Amino acid sequence: MKNKKLLISISSAISVLLIIVVSYFIFSYSNNLNKFKEDLSSNNYEDASYCFNNGTKSIILKKTFIKSSEDIITEKLSEIENEYYSGDISEEETVEDLNGLLSLNTSNEEILNFKNTLPLIKDSKDSFDIGISKLDEENYLEALNYFKSVHNLSDCKAQALEYEETCLDKIREPILKTVDEYISNEKYSKGIEYLDSQINSLPDDPKLQEKRDELEKLRLEHLEDYSQKNIDKATARTAPVIEYYKKLNEDTINQFDITSNTNYLIFVNIAEQKTYVYEGSKNDWTLDKTFTCSTGIEGKETPVGVFTVQNRAPWFFSPKYGQGGKYYVQFMGNYLFHSIPFDSDKTTVSDPTLGVPSSHGCIRLSVEDSKWLYDNVQNGSKIIIY
Repeated sequence: MKNKKLLISISSAISVLLIIVVSYFIFSYSNNLNKFKEDLSSNNYEDASYCFNNGTKSIILKKTFIKSSEDIITEKLSEIENEYYSGDISEEETVEDLNGLLSLNTSNEEILNFKNTLPLIKDSKDSFDIGISKLDEENYLEALNYFKSVHNLSDCKAQALEYEETCLDKIREPILKTVDEYISNEKYSKGIEYLDSQINSLPDDPKLQEKRDELEKLRLEHLEDYSQKNIDKATARTAPVIEYYKKLNEDTINQFDITSNTNYLIFVNIAEQKTYVYEGSKNDWTLDKTFTCSTGIEGKETPVGVFTVQNRAPWFFSPKYGQGGKYYVQFMGNYLFHSIPFDSDKTTVSDPTLGVPSSHGCIRLSVEDSKWLYDNVQNGSKIIIY
């Protein structure tokens, strides 16, 4: 009798425990399903994914939870479609929502089918495929532009970025090879000119910009080395400069007993690509004008030393170079101050460059500055160049 009562008590306890456990699972199931629905409704896909994958510990309720969740996902997909077609959300927002649904690791055929109809996705896929085709044809610049047009939200974007780097390497390779040839021949200005003509196709490429910076540095070092070697020769032309080489500026100009046969003194700083015009007399010089100029390129450097203004004319033309200049002021043989170069018609500018070496040895100025020099600085005026 006692054993029977004990069995009944145990059975009752087990029943109560089962009821509690089942009630817990049902409550947990219902609570997580509601939480999942709320997360989807608020586009909180990270929490929704957690609910979807951990919605219930009950093996019995697992299939039911997944089925109910998938019904909620279908409703959400329908809601996204309606909002997109009614214009309530943008195409980008639509893709982001669809990617959120796809992150739930659920049946995704319907989601993918809708996503692939969106112009953003379709156009990106088309651009990616054309980019691959152009890459196979070794048309790297066109391929690069197609890969760049792939939208950041496209599934192809990661691959497109990898192919962009491949294209960039292929485009850079011959450019950098040519630039290195200019460097080996110490033709830095020509290298910069060539690189600038190519850099337009890759305007934001850091590697090409780094190469250009390298060329600028090498060019400046070459100019300084050229000046130093000429000064060190201590010729009649360069010996007077030794005392104030690399020391001459507005603050020091009156420390070196520099004279001129007129009330003007000109100093051309090759490294700075500047022409400074001082007015006054020995140890009483005042900076009057500062002109941006262009001196000679490598191999055709502007001579270094002390000179005087010798002659002038309103125009010259060089058949050898196919260009001329306005308002020239001569300081040694064929070496002149003159305007930026013009074609023979005296109207068409053949090269507007100033501020970097670009001449065949002359000192180029703007038309306005060359005219001022032509009109104001008399013959006999001293010119210092280094």
